[in-house]
Amino acid sequence: MAQIKAFLTNLGLLVALSFATGSLSSLFLAGLDWIQHNGSYLYALPLVGLIFQSFKVPAYLIIPATWLSHLAGASVGREGTAVTMGKVVGEKFSDVDLFSKAGMAAGFASVFGTPLAGAFFALEVGEVGKINFRHIPACLFSAFFANYVSLHVYGTKHLSYPAIFLPDFSGTFYAKLALLGLFLALIAFLYKRSESIIISAFDKSPVQGYLKGILAGLILFGVFNVPVFHETIGLGSEFLLRPFENATPDFALWKLLATNLSLGLGFKGGEATPLFLIGSHAASGFASWFALPIGLSAAIGFVTLYGGLAKTPLAATFLGMELFGPSAWFIYFIITLIVLFGSGKKGIFSNQTWADYLPKPIY
Repeated sequence: MAQIKAFLTNLGLLVALSFATGSLSSLFLAGLDWIQHNGSYLYALPLVGLIFQSFKVPAYLIIPATWLSHLAGASVGREGTAVTMGKVVGEKFSDVDLFSKAGMAAGFASVFGTPLAGAFFALEVGEVGKINFRHIPACLFSAFFANYVSLHVYGTKHLSYPAIFLPDFSGTFYAKLALLGLFLALIAFLYKRSESIIISAFDKSPVQGYLKGILAGLILFGVFNVPVFHETIGLGSEFLLRPFENATPDFALWKLLATNLSLGLGFKGGEATPLFLIGSHAASGFASWFALPIGLSAAIGFVTLYGGLAKTPLAATFLGMELFGPSAWFIYFIITLIVLFGSGKKGIFSNQTWADYLPKPIY
């Protein structure tokens, strides 16, 4: 009887957690949509930089902080906000790790409309190569229910991507895919290294205090007024479908630098959407150079660059399946592993650890 009571109590908490997280995700996305349709206010960058430099943003204010970054035009994403938001909600319901993971799954799933990817992201992200199987039911339930709430209670709309189909396999095709994986691993390594350089250089800046935040905004303001950076302003979701039709690899370079600068200078937000853009545009360029199907290559870059840097290969595989169809699932998985190990030990989440049995990169 006690076990049934505990089960029903936990189920009730998970329902409430999922509904709350799905509701917050819908609010968050509605705010981002309003910002996207009303333009970015670059002149506000120094003020927003001053705000972020003046005090540490608490987790429960991550949504308005991310809105501020996007309103000013910073090149940041949204998954970090979704995961943090879900984790905060989960911890409000219980201090048990189960609810923290379930909240993260609900946040990721409802922001991107990908419940399987959201569930496995929460399960994988804490320790690379290790999953607590007892958390799987709760994470799956929260991810699917939060996504349902966002879609059917609040009418949230997500972008539809083209279905990806595989060509006939050959040895040459496999060799090209392996090269694409190494190419994306190099991009992932450069992304992390350049971000670290920017953070280190800005930390050592002689300008401190309030002036440091203003300086951060002025630097970003200057960068975004350079013509090649105009398309990198803000979230950039309007460019998510472009690499499936046209190869524009130069955009990947400018978006990488803009995102590194935005996050390295202290602006708030996630990294998923920028990495989706960087990976897909870079991979579409690779496809044009090596005669690969452009849609397949863009989809591979879309999911594996982020999945490799997040160190979440199963989540990346499910993300690819949910967005582009299941035909290339094993390619997403294998290339995510190439990016995961090729990009080094450090990913985009600084508090990640590695399972003891897992071989670690040497750098």
